[in-house]
Amino acid sequence: MFRRLRLQFITIASLAILFILVFTVGIINTVRSFQTEQEISKVLNTLTENNGSFGKTKKIETNQGREIPSDSFRFFSATLSGDEVVSQDTSHTSLINDEEAATYARAASRMTSTLGTIREKNINLSYQVSKVSKNKILVVFLDTTSYYNSSQALLSLSILLSMFGFIFFVIIVSALSGIVIRPFIRNYEKQRRFITNAGHELKTPLAIISANTELQELMTGENEWTKSTNDQVARLTTLINSLVALSRLEEQPDIVLQDVDFSYITEDAAEDFKGPVVRDGKSFVMDITPDIHVKAEEKSLFELVTLLVDNANKYCDPEGTVTVRLRQIGRTRKRARLEVSNTYKDGKAVDYNKFFERFYRIEESHNNREHKGFGIGLSMAQSMVKLFKGRIFASYKNDTITFTVIL
Repeated sequence: MFRRLRLQFITIASLAILFILVFTVGIINTVRSFQTEQEISKVLNTLTENNGSFGKTKKIETNQGREIPSDSFRFFSATLSGDEVVSQDTSHTSLINDEEAATYARAASRMTSTLGTIREKNINLSYQVSKVSKNKILVVFLDTTSYYNSSQALLSLSILLSMFGFIFFVIIVSALSGIVIRPFIRNYEKQRRFITNAGHELKTPLAIISANTELQELMTGENEWTKSTNDQVARLTTLINSLVALSRLEEQPDIVLQDVDFSYITEDAAEDFKGPVVRDGKSFVMDITPDIHVKAEEKSLFELVTLLVDNANKYCDPEGTVTVRLRQIGRTRKRARLEVSNTYKDGKAVDYNKFFERFYRIEESHNNREHKGFGIGLSMAQSMVKLFKGRIFASYKNDTITFTVIL
């Protein structure tokens, strides 16, 4: 149990730091990308305003206040009339010749957007198209390869550092997780010892009270006082036995699971309740697919089915229906699905997530007054299902509450 708690702590902490790292990397690179686009746009606007050159502009000031000499940029421009190149200037770059410049200019002029980027031959060329006269357009190109290489380098570096940071954090959390959950382990051990010791200590006075009551009945006969005493002794004994059983159940996470016939066990356990259910004026339905096998412990699995069917019988509405259904699900991975349901018309406003909490009972239920329980049975059922590496949940539909176990 504590190994699972430790793994949950490590997983949650790791997911939290992973989210923070991803969010941080995303923000940093998004801001950097936005700044780069703004800087490129500013340079292209300057080139467009000066008809394909920087004119008298010697420096370009970025949004961060940094000044970049204009002669450090590589650019070229072309003027087109339709598809015909009227003029072009490639003197400010050695990577592009006149023929290539004309080809890029025609390609950019056909684009729907006046701003964009052409990527070819490991070169990034950002362009801006503007109209200079009725029949002519000016296309300016800026070599932004260094900008994008810088952005890619920042992205790669931030991802790499995040990966190392994440691995380092997971190692630290794994090393410290034992210390973090140690108080929970101590509290659990104290609780378990208290339940076990209190159970043994209470059994002795209860046995004495029971013996004295029996002696009193032998001397004076049974009366309402001795009957009440016997009822309360039996009630407390049941509570103590349930608490000790639940405590012991949670102590054995390494239970040996074997292949058992779930169909036979379900039918055997449910058949015992058919008589009491029918005598109470309710209907009892069994729909069990034969020869379904699961990995479990036979005695505990029988007790699990017994707990669920007993609970359904206790809290079923008068003249209602108790149904036990077992079938196989899954195509690639075969699993068993057990459904134990009962009619429960007052269950629409019930919080079914709390059903498996220890000592939880629906106080407003009319059946609670008729059937005195402690709210331990479903908690025990959940512990058993966890031991079998399955899951259990409750649902409500059409005035019927259903407990579903998947193994």
